[in-house]
Amino acid sequence: MFYNNRSAVLNTITLISTTSLCWALRRFARHYATSLATACPSSFTGSLQYIDGGSTFGWTQYTQTYVATNTQPYLSFGMETDNHRYFFLDDVSVVDVTATATQLLDNPGFENSTTTATGWTLQAAGCCDANAVQIITTGCHSGTNCVQYQCGPEVTYSFFGQDFAATIGHTYSISFYLKATGTGGQPTFCAVNVY
Repeated sequence: MFYNNRSAVLNTITLISTTSLCWALRRFARHYATSLATACPSSFTGSLQYIDGGSTFGWTQYTQTYVATNTQPYLSFGMETDNHRYFFLDDVSVVDVTATATQLLDNPGFENSTTTATGWTLQAAGCCDANAVQIITTGCHSGTNCVQYQCGPEVTYSFFGQDFAATIGHTYSISFYLKATGTGGQPTFCAVNVY
């Protein structure tokens, strides 16, 4: 089923950038009859970054800090694109600021992947299904592989991420590289959150 009320979509995108992303996800899940149990746990603990994909941009590094409130946080990239717009993701990193040599994510640069992102989970709705996230081997930030995200033409959200082991009260540095390309008429964004 398609969700075509553009005004409601824009209002929801505003809510995503200011309140719990989970609330918005559940609102749209009713229209797609999909479960968000994996991508949207009950304990929302922090919005890290909201990136508007309305204009194209080259590989850009984003870095945020997060203070753990549970021992198994879930790092989530919530993305929406139009039919001819793409996000590219590479070199994701989560490290404890007191032990920066220890990477806490599995397959952070997607090098251990062929067609799907090994170690990462995808929750997609509508026409996207499992095809929203694809491993590509050209134009990546570093190494051989990176993730290409595209879903359209319907305005559909997908959630991509993984959990990591944490110590409550410790501070973690979370960084990633993102690129946006293409043109299209619908709102496009990437919202990065920890649950």
